[in-house]
Amino acid sequence: MKKILVVLALCVLGAAGAFAELALGLNGALYMSDADVQAATGQSIGEAFKNGEGIYYGLMAELMGKHMGLGVTLMPSFYKSYLDFPMYDFDANFYLAAHVLGSRFFIDPTIEAGIGAIWTDYADDQFDDDPDNPLAGTIYWDIGLGVGVNIWRLGFYGKFIYHFPIKAMDGSGPLQGETLEAFDLKPHKLMLGAKFILG
Repeated sequence: MKKILVVLALCVLGAAGAFAELALGLNGALYMSDADVQAATGQSIGEAFKNGEGIYYGLMAELMGKHMGLGVTLMPSFYKSYLDFPMYDFDANFYLAAHVLGSRFFIDPTIEAGIGAIWTDYADDQFDDDPDNPLAGTIYWDIGLGVGVNIWRLGFYGKFIYHFPIKAMDGSGPLQGETLEAFDLKPHKLMLGAKFILG
């Protein structure tokens, strides 16, 4: 998986010259099952983001052309396990976005597809008997729809993303080549965020 992330990062850097602007931002993501989506209301979603429980907060960066964008999101979530161990989940995603009306248009509907990895592990190495590998991890691809509002260089956006798990991650170190336990990735992700567009 590390090799895939390195290759994708190099592709992003190599493609930088084809894009005119860079957007940097913050976002939060709520992961939902099919049942969660069916039961969701505007109030319940608002309360989830207000309370922060189960929300992954992180960073985004997107190289933007007139109608296309190439981006990355990095989103951790820290919590305590039922045995009171400090834990974290981490979702890293690379995506290609089509800005239908233009990346700087006031109303900015988007269609995107990406590939990512999500994993869970101990946040404190003193509890971890295998620090080279996460406890569980899954590689996935995704598709999503979103809409944003751009006001000069400040943008606000929301995305609804569907995950398609590919396989469990491979191990490294002593577990080189072995398949790890799969992460229990929920199929849906609702992401809300804000970005600043650099010249």
